[in-house]
Amino acid sequence: MLFSAQKAFDHIRVMAKEIGIRPGGSPEERKAAEYVARQFRSYGLETSVEPFRVEIPGKVEAAIHVEGLGELKTRPVAATASGTVTGELVFVESGEEVFLPKTKPGQIFLLYGELGAPDKYEPLMRAKPAAIVLVENARFIEPRLTKLSNEKRDAFGAVPTVRIAFEDGDRILRKGLKKAKVVVKVSHEWRTSQNVWGVLRGTEKPWEEIVVGGHYDSVWGGYGAQDNAAGAAVAMELARVFAHRGSKRTLRFATFGCEELGLRGSTAHVENLRKAHAKHVAKKKGKAWKLDWSPLERVRLMLNVDLQGLLFGDNYCPVGGPPELMSACKLLASEMGPAMKFDDECYSSDNAPFAHAGVPTAAFGRLGVELMWAHTPADTFDRCWKDSLAPIGHYLETFIGRWVADAKAFPFKREIPEAHAKKVKEYFKGRVFGYVEG
Repeated sequence: MLFSAQKAFDHIRVMAKEIGIRPGGSPEERKAAEYVARQFRSYGLETSVEPFRVEIPGKVEAAIHVEGLGELKTRPVAATASGTVTGELVFVESGEEVFLPKTKPGQIFLLYGELGAPDKYEPLMRAKPAAIVLVENARFIEPRLTKLSNEKRDAFGAVPTVRIAFEDGDRILRKGLKKAKVVVKVSHEWRTSQNVWGVLRGTEKPWEEIVVGGHYDSVWGGYGAQDNAAGAAVAMELARVFAHRGSKRTLRFATFGCEELGLRGSTAHVENLRKAHAKHVAKKKGKAWKLDWSPLERVRLMLNVDLQGLLFGDNYCPVGGPPELMSACKLLASEMGPAMKFDDECYSSDNAPFAHAGVPTAAFGRLGVELMWAHTPADTFDRCWKDSLAPIGHYLETFIGRWVADAKAFPFKREIPEAHAKKVKEYFKGRVFGYVEG
C-alpha cells in the first residue's frame, strides 16, 4: 500500500491547526484552497480552481436574557433577521405544526432541535413568533453558530433566532420561566469561494472519469478537523498515491468549498456540468447514440470522504448506485476491512448533488460519540487520530485501483436505483436547495 496516514495527518494539521477556522468564502478558506492546489501541482496533476459566488453571513451578534436566569451563552442563527424582542417565552416542543395551535403571534418560541425542512419551517413562520430560541440537541456543547438557507429565508421570511445550550433549555423548562429578551444582529455579503481540482488523465480510457473528493471548509467558529479536513486530507493523499501509481481511467480529485453552507461547492460544479451537457446535446445532430460523451456523462462514479479521524467510531458507507456497486463495496470491506455499515440512504454531503444528476455515488464517513464535537470549536486537530486514517485510506486505494485504475472494463453501470433517486429528490426538496443547519 502506498497510502500514508502520516502524510494525510500532516494535511489535517495544516488546514485545521495552522490555517484554522476556514468558513466558506473566508480568506482562511482561500488560504486552504491555495495549500491544496500547491499539493496537487507538486504531484504533477492538472490543477485548476473552480470559483463560484456564495452569500455568507457577515457580522453576527446575539444575546439572550431570561428572567430568573439572567444572561445565557448564545449564538445567532445566521441569515435569519436582526432585531430586539422582549416577550413571553413559550415551549413548542420540536416546533412541528401539531405543537403550534395554542401559540399566539408575538411570542418567543422555545423549541428543541432545528428549524427543519420547509414543511416544518413554513407553519412556524405562519404562527408569527416574534423570535425563536433553539435548544441544542446534544449535551455538554456550546451553542453552535449555524445558518438558515437563503432560499428558505426568501421564501418564508425569518425572525431573530438564537441557539442556547441543552442544559440552559433544561433549566428554563424545569423552573417554568416565561419571560425573555432576545437580541440579534446579522448581516450578509457575497463572496467568492472555490473548488480545487487535481486531475490525472487516464492512459487508456480517459473518457471514463471518477471523482474522489471531500470538502475542506469548516463551520463558523469551528476548526473542522474531523469535519472535514480529515476527509479532504484522505482525498489529497489518494491523489498523491495515484499520481505515482497511474490509472487507465481519468481520476478527478477534488476538495469542495462551502459544503457547510449547503453543499454549495459541489452543487456549483454539478450545475456547471449540467450546463455543459445541455450545450453538448444542443449541438448534437442525428441519433442519440454517440461516442463523444458530454462532461457530465463522462463522470461514471463519485466517491466522497466526509468525517474521518475519529478515535472511536463506526465506519459508514451509504451507496447510491447499481447493485454491483453496493456488492463491490461490501465484499472489499469483508476481504480487507474495515468493518462498515452499508445502506442506500442519501448522505448529506458532496455526493448528493452528483447523485441528483444521475451519477452513482458511495460516501465514506466515520460516525460515533465524537460527532458531538462536530460543528463546534471542539473539532480540533488534537482530537484527530492518525491511525484511524489508514484503514479507510487503504480501502479506497484498493477499491480505486481494482475497479477503476486497473480494470479492463468499468464494472459499474451509470445508473441510480429508483428508490435511491427518490430519496435524493426528497432530500433536495426538503432542503429548499442546499439547506443545511449544522
